[in-house]
Amino acid sequence: MGTDYKSKQELEEEDWARYRKKQQDIFQRKQARFEAEGFKCKTEGCGKSFFDFNQWQIHVTKHQDDLKAAMICNQPKCGKKFDNRKAYNEHCETHKVELKARIVNSIRAVLMYNKHGLLLEVFEQEYRGMVGKPIPYKFFGFTCMYDLLVGWPEVVEVTHLGGGQVLLIGVPDKNTEHIAKMVGNQRDNREGFNRRTGQMLARVGAEVIHKIEKVSGRKSRMVPEFMKKQIEQLIELDMFEAGLFLSEFQQVYEQEFGYPLDFRSYGFFSLEDFSFHGLQGSATMSLDGFSWKLLPVVQVHQECVNGGQPTRIPGEVRNNIKKLMKENPFGMSQTSFMRNYENWFGYLNLRQLRCKDLVELICLLPDLCVAVGSSSEGGEVTVLPAGEDSEHHDHTVPLHVLGEVKNNILHLLQANPAGVSLDCFVKGYEGYYGCLPLDKLGCVDVLGLCRAVPDVCEARLVEAGEYVIVPVGREQAGDNRVEMVDDGGE
Repeated sequence: MGTDYKSKQELEEEDWARYRKKQQDIFQRKQARFEAEGFKCKTEGCGKSFFDFNQWQIHVTKHQDDLKAAMICNQPKCGKKFDNRKAYNEHCETHKVELKARIVNSIRAVLMYNKHGLLLEVFEQEYRGMVGKPIPYKFFGFTCMYDLLVGWPEVVEVTHLGGGQVLLIGVPDKNTEHIAKMVGNQRDNREGFNRRTGQMLARVGAEVIHKIEKVSGRKSRMVPEFMKKQIEQLIELDMFEAGLFLSEFQQVYEQEFGYPLDFRSYGFFSLEDFSFHGLQGSATMSLDGFSWKLLPVVQVHQECVNGGQPTRIPGEVRNNIKKLMKENPFGMSQTSFMRNYENWFGYLNLRQLRCKDLVELICLLPDLCVAVGSSSEGGEVTVLPAGEDSEHHDHTVPLHVLGEVKNNILHLLQANPAGVSLDCFVKGYEGYYGCLPLDKLGCVDVLGLCRAVPDVCEARLVEAGEYVIVPVGREQAGDNRVEMVDDGGE
């Protein structure tokens, strides 16, 4: 006959029932002792019992007043008598300091072992259950428990939740900081006897949880060694020989080990943050096309020793860039380069080519184009065809602006080898490309611009007394006879 296994919910209900029965037994024992003894005076040499609480309170207060008038310490196992009121008060303060130190340790002991703190109503029950008596807040001059906890911010951080609930988070000191870090690195667990706090935290949003974690300040951003060993074993499996993609990491981890990978409980903000900063020495990240993947450190080290080949640009991209530079022989800005490439050939995914920006891609194609200028200095990088000389350029005029204007003039005049009148030239340019940037180029008028670019066009005065803009004898940009390259050629 097969074994009947209980579900997780059934086991939790059994634990909860055992806990309730235990608390009920404790209450019954206390009730039986009270019925037998009542309220017993603990003052040395008295021992009277009262079944009425008010009578017992009056009796105890009278004892306290008599001891205070006689300047006798009322603390158990002390009973010192003083002849000087100042010495008596100082002695009472020392007892108060000692009692506060013991209560502070007890409060930290109750709160710090709960990762997300305790509700105020649950804290009073837990404290009484562990210490055996409530916190004597009146002894320290407070009117209620809440005022005492708010008045000790170095011990307890009080956080208000929705619905009027108050959450208490223990603040560690130097002696208990290591315990707080160990508890903070534990996996989130809202099960067990502390159900009330778990139910409340389950209803709050992620912003509140983040606020609670920020208040506790226990996140050490350190991954336990056992988890590092788990991940090392995971990425060394044969099925992940080429690497484990980060998009599948959490699902594979939960399937392999039976519980989710809760990286936020260790103080990390994202899975990338956890993998990059938390797994140093155990795994490394590598970019594969659009996605990150995890690789063993030994494999990456071996690739570095063997000398990895430089990034190879596909032949299709090389041919597209070669056509683009052929159509724009005077260069263009990197913004225009990306826009023109997308308009003619589609989106250029630099990340898929393993390039962080366009300048890095251009550096990998020295036989096709070159980058002039530096974007880090606040200027615009100009992309020129390979072999173009930019040393004699007037640096007062932006190189990419002049180059793009030359390209536009070249494209405009390529269909009119005999030239066009100056008025037609201006109207045609403005119709296709917009207004001429004469101020940026330092030219007074269009005629001056045409004379400033003799390698593109020239202005001729005809018999009618008007100027005609004629293209120069340079190879036309519309010639599409481009030498193609294969995928493996440089």
